[in-house]
Amino acid sequence: MDDFRSEAEKIYETTRDTDTRGIIAAVLHLADTMNPAAAGYAHPVPERAAWQSAALSYLLGKPTRRKTADRIASWLTAQGFEVDAWTVNQGMWQLVADGRVAADTSGMEPVFAAVRD
Repeated sequence: MDDFRSEAEKIYETTRDTDTRGIIAAVLHLADTMNPAAAGYAHPVPERAAWQSAALSYLLGKPTRRKTADRIASWLTAQGFEVDAWTVNQGMWQLVADGRVAADTSGMEPVFAAVRD
């Protein structure tokens, strides 16, 4: 899994094609979810967390608000939640799967935005 993951990361970082980047980001997310220890993470992501509602409200604050998992994690920490960027990244992908958040994978790291009804 480590060799696959590092090769996928290399392709993700060097490609300019947004479709390819999106596919690779999704594969890396699945790999991290299925085996977090292989990706260097020692803890699994909880099913649903209280911070996810706060993060969604944060993203809904402005129609143009698009943030990275790192930025969302920093804001959540300032609000008193104890979360790291990896946990936020995994939780945001859960919200993407639920259709509540959109992910843009065209940059060096995904940015998340709330989906408007």
